Amino acid sequence: MIIASYNLRKYFPVGSPLGLGRTLEVKAVDGVNVKIPENSIVGLVGESGSGKSTLGRLLTLLVKPTSGEILFDVPSSVVEEYETALSSNDTQTIQNIQRQYSLLRKHGTELKKVKRYFGMVFQDATASLDPRMTVKDIIMEPMIETRFAKGRNEERVFELLKKVKLPDYFAYRYPHELSGGQKQRVALARAISTNPKFLVLDEPTSALDVSVQAQILNLIKELKAELKAGVLLITHNISVAYYMSDYIYVMYAGKVVEYGDAKKVIKLPKHPYTISLMSAIPEINVKKTRIILKGETPNLIFPPRGCRFHPRCPMAFEICGWSASEVKEDLEFLLQEKYFVGEETKVEVDDEVTLKVIGVSAERLQSIINSEKDSSASLKSIKEISPNANHVLVKLYKGVEPPLKRYEDREISCLLFA
Repeated sequence: MIIASYNLRKYFPVGSPLGLGRTLEVKAVDGVNVKIPENSIVGLVGESGSGKSTLGRLLTLLVKPTSGEILFDVPSSVVEEYETALSSNDTQTIQNIQRQYSLLRKHGTELKKVKRYFGMVFQDATASLDPRMTVKDIIMEPMIETRFAKGRNEERVFELLKKVKLPDYFAYRYPHELSGGQKQRVALARAISTNPKFLVLDEPTSALDVSVQAQILNLIKELKAELKAGVLLITHNISVAYYMSDYIYVMYAGKVVEYGDAKKVIKLPKHPYTISLMSAIPEINVKKTRIILKGETPNLIFPPRGCRFHPRCPMAFEICGWSASEVKEDLEFLLQEKYFVGEETKVEVDDEVTLKVIGVSAERLQSIINSEKDSSASLKSIKEISPNANHVLVKLYKGVEPPLKRYEDREISCLLFA
């Protein structure tokens, strides 16, 4: 296994509201486990803002994790031993394996040596190429930094240009003289210049013509086979992931929601979010119903309780994680804008799972909830309604955060499969 990450987190501080002293954090990647085998392409898909690019930077240590563990170039048998030790809380075995394989324990010269085995193609090829440097200098830079070629840097540049199917004279060109596809080939040449064992390709075909995309994708397959590297392919294009990937991870709001064999996950998705993504892929002679998700991706400073997808999920049910604040918003709308317009009604949050409703009888409130819960999904989380002295007490089910668990031929983070 080239890369195995466990419970990986990255929280970005965003300051304190009104200078009150409490620092808020964006939970960009939150408890992610990822495995990248040798000689394989692993797809990573999801909406913009799901944490895909941040995860790629974490795995190559371009960004330092907030917490978690990353093992590098570790035998599969040791990975199994490590996971067994984690489940049984065998501290001694965990520490022994981390001492030998952990990326996060390497520093200075040792870390520099390891980074030689990483290559990355960034999302915007134009922005990642220094406009003041020639193609030759751009490709040589990682070799000089890691002392890889030892005196034969220029010779190596021309070897790499040949690998990415660019003529020798391109070595003396500047980025502004290249087309989009040519820039991407230069970025690939730079990424493989030190013979990496692990490649991260962040949207390698974005902003390219379809014909050029196909050329770049075929080139990536050739380079992967030659290097026998593990490749993380980050893309929003499901068709690209299907064509390229052996395995696939689906991310939503900083978490992995589904993982498995790429062809099986894309052809027969199980998680509601994956189903909605795959419904957007057109197929010849196949009539499909597009699933349009309601709402927006969540605020990762204050992510939803329970399952992060539940506010947009068409299959959400009682324990998916609605908060009292979410239920309050829907109840207030129904009571004040639909059923009791102009009358004195009030909804107050008592705690995370309790609300008080004033100005409505328990029987009437129950009737409204029964008739509206199919269209206002948050009302499904109401567990109990009971009359009190001057208000109605509304109790909610406590939300459960779904773990990523094995289900049949894949791993899914969804309470429907718990």
